[in-house]
Amino acid sequence: MPYIGTAPSSELANLDINGQKLVLDADADTSITADTDDTIDIEIAGADDFKITANTFTAATGSIVALPDGAVATPTLTNTGDLNTGVYFPAADTVGITAGGTEQFRFGSNPIPGGSKNLVVNGNFTVSQRGTSFADPANNAYTMDRWTGFRDSTSAAYTVTQDTSGVFAAFGTDTALKVDVTTADTSIASDMRCNIETRLEAQNLQHLNWGNAAAKDLTLSFCFRSPKSGTHVVVLYAQDGTRHQAQTFTVASADTAEYFSLTFAGDTGGTINNDTGAGMFVYFPLCVGSSEADGTIGSWAAGQKYSASGAQNLLDDAANNIYIGLVQLEVGSVATDFAHEDIGTTIAKCQRYYVKWTTAGEVSLSGACRGTSTGLVGGLDLPVTMRSAPTMTWGTFNTIDSSASGVDGTLSTNVAGTRSVSAAVGSGSGYTDGNGLYCELKSGQTLQASAEL
Repeated sequence: MPYIGTAPSSELANLDINGQKLVLDADADTSITADTDDTIDIEIAGADDFKITANTFTAATGSIVALPDGAVATPTLTNTGDLNTGVYFPAADTVGITAGGTEQFRFGSNPIPGGSKNLVVNGNFTVSQRGTSFADPANNAYTMDRWTGFRDSTSAAYTVTQDTSGVFAAFGTDTALKVDVTTADTSIASDMRCNIETRLEAQNLQHLNWGNAAAKDLTLSFCFRSPKSGTHVVVLYAQDGTRHQAQTFTVASADTAEYFSLTFAGDTGGTINNDTGAGMFVYFPLCVGSSEADGTIGSWAAGQKYSASGAQNLLDDAANNIYIGLVQLEVGSVATDFAHEDIGTTIAKCQRYYVKWTTAGEVSLSGACRGTSTGLVGGLDLPVTMRSAPTMTWGTFNTIDSSASGVDGTLSTNVAGTRSVSAAVGSGSGYTDGNGLYCELKSGQTLQASAEL
């Protein structure tokens, strides 16, 4: 007999065991058929839609496998035993790729790009050509590459250090920027400003489309350890349009490494010039007075501000230490894993703005010669194309020709370009006009090329 019990006529219009066909509707045009060994055909409205064979589910041309949206920690399309890794659909016309419950890429209406997604250079603080410790740095003085300090109208003092103690090791890094307060200031004047900042080159920000309706969101993520719990602030400042946005984040526990991410809406009224100037600043305020802070939080506003109302004074105790790590600014409204890159890539990015030579074996002048009217002239190739013709700080060189054992000379810039520099030094005793020369940086001396923003 074909079945036991009563088949509901609304669901099973016809059950054909011999033909191995289960008809699911009254007009017999929707069915499940197993007319071939190890194959199941699903037909809807008289047309084949899906076929199931061993380990394979196939949709016919024109048919659609529709999945629910899912979420970043529970993607719709995943694999058995690893349910937080796969594909989900965060918005209309958008596909997200997740791994370990964190979105890694996004395609479509609000994309997350691959490759060099981090707009901040040296956000992991791995490159520090100038040294590893900077006591009481002057205003706008660079410390670790691409990072400066600014201190105005405050008696506070601090030391910036490239910290390698692993304070953020749980987040995947051994390096951080450390601010060690050495002189406290407990009274914040209204015009006080003290912050750690980095600057981004404008022509690298053109894809943000700021100033029109398609302006793209930015997400800033970072590790932070503060001597205080409670409200803290970060600020983005777009210099060309003189506009800023402050956002707050809450430190849950003092002297504890934490991770934060904040999304800044694209600025439809902003301006970022397509040039080699500073297009954007990222401010981490340490203490800021009321006239330099903004009461508006979370939206773009005119002017240059460095903090927001409610931020704390992190320089009020000489025992305070502040740590910043893994700073990443990326397109989109989702914070993805930090884009770790090889050290050679980070160094090359930093050398676009600053290069320092410190040993005799690192640098020598090519094509140097002695001339009566010009003294000694030679060329220096820069390791990368710099942002602009650099300002050179020449150390002492040892200059040698075939008739002299070596004469010390301080060089001066003859002509500077973005890819090479020529140098001159006055005549020295013992040289023969027309002789080729070897010019090498003396041990203990430094040579610097700066094209900083």
